[in-house]
Amino acid sequence: MRERQHYQMAMTAAEMVCMLIDLDYQQGNRDPDILMRQLKDLSAYSLTHAEILTQREGVELLALSMFFGMSSNDVYRKNQERLSLLSEETLAYQGRAEVVEAEIAARKRIGKERPADPPSGPRQPRLL
Repeated sequence: MRERQHYQMAMTAAEMVCMLIDLDYQQGNRDPDILMRQLKDLSAYSLTHAEILTQREGVELLALSMFFGMSSNDVYRKNQERLSLLSEETLAYQGRAEVVEAEIAARKRIGKERPADPPSGPRQPRLL
């Protein structure tokens, strides 16, 4: 049951992220070649990291797949036309898991370097 909830939450989040990527793309703020390279890097990473669906990268992988119409959901199949916009270099690009691993390591390092927030006040009311 818990796995099903994780899956449903990941799919819902991916659909929302896909909508945001699509909106940025329609406004001219996203390059399909960069998005496809990111998708290939995430795909390469997912081959060796089964826990990807419980990570931010898993949601991003699902969202980018939806953006390019690589989904079993018929709603996203229309997006396959975006594949024709990709350059030859991007189509030939082999995903590199190291790129994603470096991003995750940097994010974890930044998270550890942040100082803990000081308490905003006493936890118990003071007695006079």
